[in-house]
Amino acid sequence: MRGAVVVAAIAAVPPTLAAVLTFLQARAANRRTAQQDALGVARALGDLQGTVGRVEASVERIDQGVVELRERVARLEGARPARARS
Repeated sequence: MRGAVVVAAIAAVPPTLAAVLTFLQARAANRRTAQQDALGVARALGDLQGTVGRVEASVERIDQGVVELRERVARLEGARPARARS
């Protein structure tokens, strides 16, 4: 009986070891994939932040132009004679 148990244990070691090694390899591959995905997302987020910054700068320039235009119109309206305003 002891011999059968020893033979069974010896026979069970290689498949079990192979399963454990395969599991560890799969986890390592998943971690690498997750890190690569995270780097891609971080890169895309950085690009998006740069684009948003450029859009904000453009909107700020347009806003400044509108303010200057309003000031010019207000000066012109103020310079017109009272009769021409009606």
